[in-house]
Amino acid sequence: MQVINSLIEQSFEYTAEKENLAVRKDEIGDLMEIIAYCQDDAVKEPLEYQEALWETCVEEGITFTDWLYGGGTGSNDDRRRMLEALSKKALIESDKNQPICETSTLKNINITLGEFRTGVSTVEEYVHERRKILCSIRKVTDYEVFMQSCFINSRFAKGILSEMKHISNFSDNTKEITKALGILNDHAVKLYQQYSNRLEEAMHILATLLQRECAPDPKHSENLIFTFTYSENIEGDKVAKTKDIECSPHLKLLHPGSNLRIYFYWCDDAIEDGKKVLVGRIGRHPY
Repeated sequence: MQVINSLIEQSFEYTAEKENLAVRKDEIGDLMEIIAYCQDDAVKEPLEYQEALWETCVEEGITFTDWLYGGGTGSNDDRRRMLEALSKKALIESDKNQPICETSTLKNINITLGEFRTGVSTVEEYVHERRKILCSIRKVTDYEVFMQSCFINSRFAKGILSEMKHISNFSDNTKEITKALGILNDHAVKLYQQYSNRLEEAMHILATLLQRECAPDPKHSENLIFTFTYSENIEGDKVAKTKDIECSPHLKLLHPGSNLRIYFYWCDDAIEDGKKVLVGRIGRHPY
């Protein structure tokens, strides 16, 4: 699955309500968050835009190009961030090492400066659109590749696909899996930070958010050890490392008697400085 992130130049045009970019500072900040998401190592997708953007009037008599190079109103910091973000397009396009699904199809997400028809203007809206695309994927191998870019606050265990291939009726369960992964991605680390001494409370909150059971599985701990890869800076160089971590807490998906679960661990200081939830297994109970 490939996504084209299209920046809609018409959303930059000035109006009576939005007469210059100085009054659109918050909208610029939102756009920068979306661009940063697109540039994350798990995504690495360029932001596509038409050349018409450069000649779009962002305030009366001031084109976008004029504004970038000091014309009109607005802060120099906004100009610098915008210029850096747009100039990274070519740099990201030059990186062709990202995995492409064999059955890849083209999807488009329109990105806008502020609220504008048929587009997203905040990172929350953008992530929602990516996860909608993920829910529509029917082939498990394609799903596993694309999910990496939909949950950038998560790290998935090495070889996680091997168990996912055994999920019964996989295409019928993508919405459930996506929703659960989204809740883990968006809430698990913060809950751990808040309830590190009362993890039963953190699990209760996750269960409430998903409306599914969340519990530890101490009886099968020896079968719930998964390998995660990460990089460590050693004398200025990034060195690849692996670490085995027990992922005992799990969400029971669909219904209490279902054999579809997600095993995870809240975070680990060695992996991304403890800022990512670790997903060890998506699939069956490891009897």
